[in-house]
Amino acid sequence: MRILSYQFLLLFFLGMGSFNSFADNKPTRDNLSIVDKLNEVLSKQEMDEPGISVLLKKDDKIIFKQSAGLANKNENVVISASTGFRVGSISKPFTALAVMQLVESKVLSLDDEVTRYIPDLPANWQGITLRHLLTHRVSISDDFFSESNLQLANLSTNQDLIRFLSSKSIDVAARAFDAAVYCNSCFVLLAEVIANASGVSFASYLNQHIFGPANMANSYIVESGVVLKPTDALNYAKTPSFSGIKQYTTGAMAQVSSIEDLNNFMIALKSGKIISQKSLSMMTQVHSNAGDDGTFGLGWMIGWGEPPFFSHGGSQDGYQAELFFQPKHNLEIAILTNGGDKTYQLQAQLMRVIITHYD
Repeated sequence: MRILSYQFLLLFFLGMGSFNSFADNKPTRDNLSIVDKLNEVLSKQEMDEPGISVLLKKDDKIIFKQSAGLANKNENVVISASTGFRVGSISKPFTALAVMQLVESKVLSLDDEVTRYIPDLPANWQGITLRHLLTHRVSISDDFFSESNLQLANLSTNQDLIRFLSSKSIDVAARAFDAAVYCNSCFVLLAEVIANASGVSFASYLNQHIFGPANMANSYIVESGVVLKPTDALNYAKTPSFSGIKQYTTGAMAQVSSIEDLNNFMIALKSGKIISQKSLSMMTQVHSNAGDDGTFGLGWMIGWGEPPFFSHGGSQDGYQAELFFQPKHNLEIAILTNGGDKTYQLQAQLMRVIITHYD
């Protein structure tokens, strides 16, 4: 599973040599509207192949919302704004928002130890707090989500991960502010904290407290016993599996959402329907530093600018996704794809066109 920091991806989008065709035509392209530019890129999408769904908002208005390609080749299901995609690690900000809701209601504190809510974790987890988990500041000697453990992850649930982390052979320690390392396991543990603290399953909590209030009608969590809906986008428009496995761990990568849902999410988040603006401001400050892999807030990647952008990418085999907020220009972007490297290139081109147009 490819995991890259969103800050690195933005630099990649802005600097890729493969965009020379745009630069060569710059005098003409400068006269094009952003809609024309995005339509030009999207015209490269083949209608009978896995595809893409794109949303651009400026000053709280939809500037561009288009979908193209197939969600399901076998059934010839066309991608639309309501098509659900697996969004990969875009799941993490939603998990973090659920934690912050429980902090606001004083059910949780960011300085609570994770063992308070998951007592099955061994003694070496004592001292690891929810804040450490949210900011990728936990050192785990063996990564459950590594390529070498891919078959171990097949059909796995959160309880399987907890059993894995409870092994005596695994060393655990808190990391310093400037030594963060991206941690999928941290967010699976947070999903279990949310469930144990709230008294309902993680999926039920998100349905009741985030997806419902934000009118995200096509969003849900793929946990054990849940299958993709018939209208949802399949991986490469062919299979519900990714990287040859099915996985049911939640909190880090299990969410399905549509572009329409992410539009409604943007509205709800900015209007304070999910958490307070004070809490959102706290989430989108820098809380840890991973060096070349970027800086982290609470569940978000934090970028540059004043105020800085906050964002998250997602990657699960053929599924690639972006969710981006740039307060400086009151700009929001969401892109969902299911075609692997081919649609990832379109996604990169779209991001570059948008960022360079407004910057």
